[in-house]
Amino acid sequence: MTSPRDRIDDWLERDVTPLSPAPGTLDRIRQRARRRKTRQATFAAAGCAVVLAAAIATPQLLSAGHPQGHSPPPVAASPNQPTVGPTGSNTPVPAGTAVQEDQRTRMSATATGTVPPPNFKPTSVTFVGNGSGGVVGAVIGQAGTPGHCATTYCTSLAGTSTYGNSWYGVSAPLAPAPDGDAGVSQLRFANLSDGWAYGPALYETSDGGWPWRRENTGGQRVLDIEAAPAHSVNGVVQPARAFAVFGTCTGSGTDYAAACTSFSLRTSVAGSRTWQAVDVPAADQQMLSLTSAVPQLVISGGTTAYLLTPSGAVLSGPTSGGSWQLAGQAPCAPGAASGTSGAELAAGQTLVLSCVSQLLSGSHQVSVYTSAAGAVWTQTGTLTTASAPHALAATNSGLAILATSSGIQYSTDSGKNWRAATFAGNRPPGGFGYVGLTTATDGIAVPTDAALGEIWVTTTGGKTWLPSVISG
Repeated sequence: MTSPRDRIDDWLERDVTPLSPAPGTLDRIRQRARRRKTRQATFAAAGCAVVLAAAIATPQLLSAGHPQGHSPPPVAASPNQPTVGPTGSNTPVPAGTAVQEDQRTRMSATATGTVPPPNFKPTSVTFVGNGSGGVVGAVIGQAGTPGHCATTYCTSLAGTSTYGNSWYGVSAPLAPAPDGDAGVSQLRFANLSDGWAYGPALYETSDGGWPWRRENTGGQRVLDIEAAPAHSVNGVVQPARAFAVFGTCTGSGTDYAAACTSFSLRTSVAGSRTWQAVDVPAADQQMLSLTSAVPQLVISGGTTAYLLTPSGAVLSGPTSGGSWQLAGQAPCAPGAASGTSGAELAAGQTLVLSCVSQLLSGSHQVSVYTSAAGAVWTQTGTLTTASAPHALAATNSGLAILATSSGIQYSTDSGKNWRAATFAGNRPPGGFGYVGLTTATDGIAVPTDAALGEIWVTTTGGKTWLPSVISG
């Protein structure tokens, strides 16, 4: 009689044929490996010219700008403290998305497969070149539901490679909404890799959104940043560089740009995380302001930067670095961050400046001036608006766009003649706090009411505008 033990031994000694994997398993593994390699190649090759880098203002901060004093030491990231967090969301990323490891999503010329968090409230927008003739944009703001976001804070980023037709999630700084001297609300990129989130604190990324690192501002608040792409000067390639206005301010809550007494101009080479004082005339090393008027930064042609100071003086300097000079005196000076009158400066075919005065009827008389380089100003036109201007944009083609609390006006002849823009559906209540142009016909505007969850887009040179809701 054969024992049961013998039958078990016989079974164990037989050849075993492994089970085949489920159909399609190997193909899915190969596809994931290819996608991972593609993402790595995309991030490594992200170095593109800037088409537009534009920050917007919150309802309390209608124009940004303020620097000061001595250059602060570089900030050292603590090994025990996280430097960046994922975009806030109260919903998980769906299984099977292209990028899911810790939500480490970056600026990209193609959609990343992630979706922006819900309830997105954009407060700033920036656009840069994608390296092949198009542009990539990003917005920053609060999203999700407080207390139910993916991290402690609900600060979020979303990107678009389709000029607002669709959006994808981008990793955001681990920072709160602006509150006094803490938090961020504004965004600026020099290319697909180098960017800054600021207003009033300052965070930097050299990898398109992951990681973000907080920078030392020496106790100052960062109120404006403009970035220039890498470019050649006399055959020598100059790296991408940013200029910033730092300010000494005591405004509380979201009024972080209020009650500012002095400002200074600083600069940083992209990726360096070190900001140094710009060499400016002695009278402007510390720009004092009794009215809390906020300086305004613009960059012309990627090679020359201008600063409209609280006194109305215009400073200019090369974006490659070096000393700045007094270019001239503007016909009017900027207003306070929460003010209703003052100057708005833009750089296009020429420098364009709007100066506003309030009429007795409650409307505003706006005078428009142009200048080749800030020394001599010529009045080119006037217009009357129902509310004060909040932002001005211009292009080399002569297109100029003026955003106000009641709508948008556009001019095709550098400010001589103006017409009211039309909107698809109802225009946003409260108007717009920011407007910018990426080409002779394409532009974007951000409502002063971030709770609307949208930006507005034009592809008709400012004549007509369509809303783009920040969603997946």
